[in-house]
Amino acid sequence: MPLRDLTEYFNQRITEQQGLAEPPLFIKGGRVESRAGGLPLATEFHPIRLAYNPSMIVGHDATLRAFPPETSQSIATKVFHLAEYESIVNLDRLCRTIHMLNYLPISHESGYLFLHVHPRHVLGVKKDHGAYFEDVIFRCGLSPRRVVISVTISPLYDRQFTALIDGLRNYQNRGYSTAIKFDEQANESFFERYCIDLLHRLTPDFVRLDGKFFTKLRRSEDAGYVKNASLLSVLPRLDTELLVEGIKTEGDDQFARSLHPSYVKGEFYELELHQNQVGSDQSQRGLKLRSFSTQ
Repeated sequence: MPLRDLTEYFNQRITEQQGLAEPPLFIKGGRVESRAGGLPLATEFHPIRLAYNPSMIVGHDATLRAFPPETSQSIATKVFHLAEYESIVNLDRLCRTIHMLNYLPISHESGYLFLHVHPRHVLGVKKDHGAYFEDVIFRCGLSPRRVVISVTISPLYDRQFTALIDGLRNYQNRGYSTAIKFDEQANESFFERYCIDLLHRLTPDFVRLDGKFFTKLRRSEDAGYVKNASLLSVLPRLDTELLVEGIKTEGDDQFARSLHPSYVKGEFYELELHQNQVGSDQSQRGLKLRSFSTQ
């Protein structure tokens, strides 16, 4: 179905279900956008790459795109704390619908689409997690298995872990892939007491660790490895793959590889591959010039 027709369909559906005064979605420059509380809602995709061959893209991580640039670090936080927005569940669904519609041009590549779901959304939906979103997925021509429900776990929700696990299991039972990202600012007791238990009870398809997590380890590598060995050692024993993200430098890349991840993400690869492509193009032009000069 063409993008405009899909957008009109979901505009009608969302407007009726939420009792909105006007349709929330609009197309701008070939992309679907929206607004909430005066803030823009748009999509930015970041490639997920194979760790042993970063030139191979195996999926995309969908995040809220911020503009103007000065809001880039805080727009997601601002959007999800809007006092006037009535429901975190509705807002979360709106964001994922935007991401899915913007994913259409590259959906034929058969990779994963990582969609961030707020923990409050998982807790706010009492049953049948993922049922609402199935229609979006099927109309966009995807299967739930290619959609990765990604949730960040932090100490804020330590008393609600059982409810979070139950909600994520509901997604799994409907065929969705799942990913857990642990809050890198959490203390060691949180990792030991909650995170490892969660991994054993849930067995997500992916565990996401950010570069900030590695920065803490590298400040004192010996102590860091000892303290976090239990968390990292759990992964190979489970049917769970490690995604290392936030890789900005060659040092980040080397350190991340020492953890033997399955996948990587970060601006370091975008820059490196771009430089390699520029070098390759220059070499090709040089070969053509030499070939021409000998004729």
